[in-house]
Amino acid sequence: MTLERLVLIVIWIVSILAIILFIPKNKRREAILSFLACQAITWVNSMLHVKYGLLEFPVREFPKATDLLFTSEYMMYPLMCSLYFIHEPGSSNLLRLFYLAGCISCLTLIDVIISTYTNLIKYTNYSWYWTWIDFFLIFLLTNVYCKWFFKRGVLYQERRTAR
Repeated sequence: MTLERLVLIVIWIVSILAIILFIPKNKRREAILSFLACQAITWVNSMLHVKYGLLEFPVREFPKATDLLFTSEYMMYPLMCSLYFIHEPGSSNLLRLFYLAGCISCLTLIDVIISTYTNLIKYTNYSWYWTWIDFFLIFLLTNVYCKWFFKRGVLYQERRTAR
């Protein structure tokens, strides 16, 4: 078994454990929506990066189906985004910004370690700070969408119960 395959297996095991341990039952709806929203954004974003030669994924799970690394793009990044969303502090905007920056910095560090020590991700015309900015925008866009979605749902339920 190669190092790349071992890393992919570890990512899947850690992801499944994170879902079981860190997503409470009462937050599953929010986690699923943020997971799927981030997955959609990440898919389009990564496809554009690969198309324009910014990133390469030399070792992939499905090389005939897609040019993307399935595990990172469809599981690791969206899961981190959903964990960020459901555990985001609601107190002050400054604390929320630091929390977002911390989550993104950890994810960027993991991404850089994977690209440095394995052949899973190759930065062609790209650098770690672009990854950080990219994750920041993806997480921010997902957060705005999910907050809008659930805010609308609460208003709809309040009106419905008032009748």
